[in-house]
Amino acid sequence: MKFCLNFLLGLLFSIYTISCSPAHVLFVKNNTDQEKEIFVELVGNKFPKSILFCKELVSDENLEHNAFPKYYKERKCFQMPINRIDDKSYKINLPAKYTVNIAPNNSIYPFQKISYSADGKKCLISNLESKDCEQKLNKQTKLVFITEILK
Repeated sequence: MKFCLNFLLGLLFSIYTISCSPAHVLFVKNNTDQEKEIFVELVGNKFPKSILFCKELVSDENLEHNAFPKYYKERKCFQMPINRIDDKSYKINLPAKYTVNIAPNNSIYPFQKISYSADGKKCLISNLESKDCEQKLNKQTKLVFITEILK
């Protein structure tokens, strides 16, 4: 009986942990010498209460989902609240040589598209078909993606 109770408690804790952590993690690295404006557009019917943004200059080896709590404690992350239904687009100014972590605060993927402008073109993040935008896509473990802006 005690084993069953411990098992159920462990199972509930696991479900809670998984449901509270973002299923999709997207890193955008600005490897240019200029600040870039990153535009985040949300899907109309999947609004999270807030989105977690973390700015940090880190190497690819240190880009991991588990780093969020540490960054948040060090005040490198902030929650951007989504207050109104018509707030479907957000802009992030990403400094040169910085990486931004974009993660929803729930397991639902709320992003319609994430883009930036380069040489007058709209370039989609995590899109392999944006070949003339000079970016590199790297898929890590689980649902972790790194898009590196090269120009």
